[in-house]
Amino acid sequence: MKSYSPLRYLASIAFFTLLISEISITAVAQSQPSQKRSSGKNFSAVKQLTDDAALAASIRKLTDRTADGIIEQQRADGSFFADLKGKFQNVILGKLNASGEPVAACIASIGEANRFLGRDLETGSPIRKSGPEPESIDLIAALHAMSVDEFRFYSRLISDYQLSQARLSQLSANIVIQNNDGLAEGFNDILPAFVIGEGGNFGLTRGAQRLNVFNQAASIWGAFLDSGVTITVDAKFDPLKPCSSGGGVLASSGASTLHRNFFGAEFTNTWYPQALANKRAYQDLHSSPDISATVNSDVDNGCLGPGTRFYYGYDNAVPPGRINLLIVTLHEFGHGLGFQTFVNGSTGEYFLSFPDIFLLKMYDRSIGLYWNQMTNAQRAASAINPNNVLFDGPSVRLESGFLTAGRETSTGRVELYTPNPLQSGSSLSHFNTAATPNLLMEPAIKCDLPLNLDLTRKIMRDLGWHRDTTLDGVPDSIINVSPNNGSVIVGQQVIIGWTNTGGFNRNVTIELSTNGGSTFSAIATDVSNTGSYTWTV
Repeated sequence: MKSYSPLRYLASIAFFTLLISEISITAVAQSQPSQKRSSGKNFSAVKQLTDDAALAASIRKLTDRTADGIIEQQRADGSFFADLKGKFQNVILGKLNASGEPVAACIASIGEANRFLGRDLETGSPIRKSGPEPESIDLIAALHAMSVDEFRFYSRLISDYQLSQARLSQLSANIVIQNNDGLAEGFNDILPAFVIGEGGNFGLTRGAQRLNVFNQAASIWGAFLDSGVTITVDAKFDPLKPCSSGGGVLASSGASTLHRNFFGAEFTNTWYPQALANKRAYQDLHSSPDISATVNSDVDNGCLGPGTRFYYGYDNAVPPGRINLLIVTLHEFGHGLGFQTFVNGSTGEYFLSFPDIFLLKMYDRSIGLYWNQMTNAQRAASAINPNNVLFDGPSVRLESGFLTAGRETSTGRVELYTPNPLQSGSSLSHFNTAATPNLLMEPAIKCDLPLNLDLTRKIMRDLGWHRDTTLDGVPDSIINVSPNNGSVIVGQQVIIGWTNTGGFNRNVTIELSTNGGSTFSAIATDVSNTGSYTWTV
């Protein structure tokens, strides 16, 4: 006989993870080859300092994390909102590594930019690099005992499969890309595509391929979100200056407004990003787009270096000298949808005196307190407590078992990024870089990421992006799993049953535990969610 304990049912084709709403800027830096002394050297040095100063000013503006100039306003229904005025953006910086391959990291302060680029943008002084260093595809391929070509081939197969599975599910959220470009520019650029069919993107022009990538990111996120209110992304491509081999802005993006005390909010006096607030309120709470995004069109002109440009494929099979726009877009959308806290990490102060929904799930295991239970001083100390601040949500705890590092084994909580010294913006609003395998929402954008939104989709559910087809404010769930104890005889047939409380349209995985729930193994995967399954033991 084979004994078993509670069976567990999990949505098998759940979220996709990598990226959105982090307001991001991306700068790409390239090491300069040694040059012979010449009259042009001084000119180049002066130009570099001038460009760096302009880049620093742009980063400071986009990553401003103060509430200065932001005024809370009240709506007629009694709820409150705050227009972020383009602040609190997260930035994706890029550079070429020692092998000449582009690497990227998500930053949210001038200090982080300086450490990533290895120089002070405002003084030109070299500084010691710290923080996460993105991995090259050569290293990732080697870790898998593959050649680079083999790794790209299998990554392509995996990504294509995952995307095809996502498309099998009816979209639950409608994410609309609002084209804000003018005639013959950006999304409307009529220049021929670099490669027609690149990574499955068959747009005939550069503009068409750009729009296809944004719509692909919207489709991936939409397949794993639930909202009756359309999510609008105000998007455009513009030439963002300066941009050179010394660095440049690749893209910037972020949520437009925050809301609290609206009808449908799970917690009172708690800030929600606009798209999530709309979902829970069953109405559009603000006339502005939910997320704004600007991408540097000059990247496709090789401004970062000869031969460099964006990669417009739908996969991770990125050729040398390319920056994967889909990954960047997914990551940024992720921040904008809610993977971000607005607390001041240096002082521990709330944004405009109230916590945000992400912060409510942050737990410090050193002192046994959630962040909303702490004083300002305790939060400031916790922000620089490496490896000890964790995201605590039921969906994340349930699904984090695949991690071999970056996870608290006893509870399933997952570590957040809390380096010492503080890296304002990136700290707290990312998974810890210790996570293994790599996750989409780590501060360093890795090249081995699956396009399935990994644990990010589970965080979104814990923040409130749950299915609610009955519109009662209660998450749809699976209950009444049976049998849930006892024993069965090998060879016999057992009817496994469950109740679907809402309108789940996803297939499920059925898992069995023979040790009281400590570990599980799959009985069946990708099973129709009919409420019944016949299992031959």
